[in-house]
Amino acid sequence: MTAHETADLLTLEFPELDAELHAPSTLHSVYRQLDCFAAFTRRALSADRLALLRRCFAVADSLLRHADQYLTRAIENVYLHGLHLDGSTAHLHLAQQLMPQGLYRAYCHPHTNMLP
Repeated sequence: MTAHETADLLTLEFPELDAELHAPSTLHSVYRQLDCFAAFTRRALSADRLALLRRCFAVADSLLRHADQYLTRAIENVYLHGLHLDGSTAHLHLAQQLMPQGLYRAYCHPHTNMLP
């Protein structure tokens, strides 16, 4: 999946991200797109918008299931890391309850190289 395809898919699911994902500085970088998506997901968490948060996780899981190795690493190293879930019991419980199984497995898997 190319950077353009990733931006288009995220925009299709979340039209409110269109301007941010298709900005010249973001459009050609999957890493920047996933950073924007992580920030959007964090805002849903902060606002206690659990239905939106569950949808964000479902879309991230779908991306992960259809990803090549490059996109998989970007999701693991940028999106999941960028969620800033602090490892507290509340955040772990929330992740376990709302994340689809594949995304939760990736979230729980330790990643030692956080550089793109």
